[in-house]
Amino acid sequence: MNSSLPSDSPAQKSRAPWRSLIGGAVVVLAAACVCAFVLQYSIRVKKDGIGHVLATTSPLDVLLICVVIAFVWALLGRLWWSVGLVGGLSFLLAGVNINKVKLRQEPVFPSDLDFLSEAGFVFSMVSKSTVALTIGALIGIVLVIFLVGKILGHWFPRPRIHRCGQGWNRRVLAARLLTFAVASGLLVHAGNFNGPPNMWRAMYDARGAEWGNSSQLWNYRANGFLGGFLYNMPIQAMPTPEGYSQESMDEIAQRYQGRADEINKDREKSIKDVNVVVVLSESFTDPSWMEGFELDENPIPNTQQIMSETTSGQSYASAYGGGTSTMEFESLTGQPIGLFQPQVTSPYQMFVSDYKSYPSAVGAFEADGHHTVAMHAYNLHMYKRSEVYKTLGFDEVIDDSAMQSKEHLENSPYISDASAFSDVVHQVDTQEDPLFMNLVTMQNHGPYPGYYKDPIGYDAEGTSQSGELGQYTRGLSYSDEAMSQFLDDLQTRDEETIVVFYGDHHPGVYSQDILAANEPDASMRTPYFVWSSKTNEYKAGGAITPAMLMPAVYDVADAKVPPYIALLDDVKKETPVIQQGRMLDPEGNEVDTNALDPEAQGRLDDLRAVQYDFSIGDRYAVDKMWPQAKNE
Repeated sequence: MNSSLPSDSPAQKSRAPWRSLIGGAVVVLAAACVCAFVLQYSIRVKKDGIGHVLATTSPLDVLLICVVIAFVWALLGRLWWSVGLVGGLSFLLAGVNINKVKLRQEPVFPSDLDFLSEAGFVFSMVSKSTVALTIGALIGIVLVIFLVGKILGHWFPRPRIHRCGQGWNRRVLAARLLTFAVASGLLVHAGNFNGPPNMWRAMYDARGAEWGNSSQLWNYRANGFLGGFLYNMPIQAMPTPEGYSQESMDEIAQRYQGRADEINKDREKSIKDVNVVVVLSESFTDPSWMEGFELDENPIPNTQQIMSETTSGQSYASAYGGGTSTMEFESLTGQPIGLFQPQVTSPYQMFVSDYKSYPSAVGAFEADGHHTVAMHAYNLHMYKRSEVYKTLGFDEVIDDSAMQSKEHLENSPYISDASAFSDVVHQVDTQEDPLFMNLVTMQNHGPYPGYYKDPIGYDAEGTSQSGELGQYTRGLSYSDEAMSQFLDDLQTRDEETIVVFYGDHHPGVYSQDILAANEPDASMRTPYFVWSSKTNEYKAGGAITPAMLMPAVYDVADAKVPPYIALLDDVKKETPVIQQGRMLDPEGNEVDTNALDPEAQGRLDDLRAVQYDFSIGDRYAVDKMWPQAKNE
């Protein structure tokens, strides 16, 4: 006698939802494992094999993705839709991350979500074939998941909240509500990863996570993609210095007022009567500083000549292939990015735009009688510049649509440097007051697909001959010519103009073979010089980051300095390069901060305290250290 129950018996039906839930849990776990592996694979380096990626895929990443799928499943009530959506998004994120690592040697950060408003510009950074392939693969993956789900649905029917003619299924409803509540709580808690106490952070720490390395790419690889991603969730920009108070800041202000008085004894001039133009030249570098290839011609002879006649040296970027706004922030505020928390990758986006005012050279020069102008040869949406320039207090803001000259070189989509410099000269000629101007160019922004008819030839053995290097360097030659003409034009004017010129970062055009042929710092160094239309003499400026440019401006102008510039000038003498996890001396050699003498260490501590006070602190010392810099 067959004792098995018929397939439509009440007992079989009662077991079906639970069988589906158990089967669903297995599917969720399997899908989470695949998603975690794909994300981990997206941050692999050339030497990492499949086995290494498997070994470094974090179980906590898997757990977190399980929670995400469970959340979506509880919300939609359809397992395979949920797996398809989360799986598709994971593959999309992995694809985006692979391209960002290729272009900038850094992974995707939570703050990159801001770029969704500029999706067209972001897509222009990669080839159309790559975009099409990614979209096609994404659609294919989602369709396959849905198809598998439809087939398996015969064996694992979907538990329904409401059954036709039978009312609400309270057990399924309770299970979905409970899953939704628990998963929601866990995901909200994950978003507060850097706010103690945090369960997720504690679990990653218990597995031996190491967060202090200066390389974010290493961070993601060592601690799991999602672990690294969560580590970069919002955090207080700087820890509060020990003993921070009105009294402690008054002591620091008094100390550097004394240093300013010492410097000013030998200076008779003022910055009030001098035009100051700060030029951030997009992706401007000296290719001769890189090994692994040879160019058929020198693209920047004029720049090299000018550097031999002025205060000049090497500026260190915070990242390879990007980080423009961070370098601009440093040059305007004198605040090294390396003194902030490692998670602070873009001050403009992460906290500057939240303030009504922010201490910077803009307010200080305006207080000295300058007309302050920000010009960006593109729109202002990237990095929240429209909000940031308002916060910094510029009198006038000019984007690409408001420029006097808007010429493009050949097939380039970007306004040329020559046009941008022409607009600066127009400002000098039409403003009655001295000018302080911050110019961000765009001509050499990547990618470099084929804008110019005569790219510079090059020889690079063992590398991809994509032609981008030749296109990029031809753009450099045009920038070099335009910059030289710009300085010649300024020299014919009666008033003195000081030009600060620096490259923000290297372009993401170098192959792995070229990068491997160089020391890591080679792809971080760019040229800078500080030029005067009246007097110039060569002075080795050494290695710096843009935060240390302002002391050079006052030095070239032979102008009296405020206490904050005196502090930067003192720090610059021993640790002019302050980056995450390291400091360099003026020769570019790494500094053992533990071996610094007490005075040098004290100056660094003072700079940390002042930077905290100026950035997210109570701003006790701004008016004494850098009068009216906060522009209120």
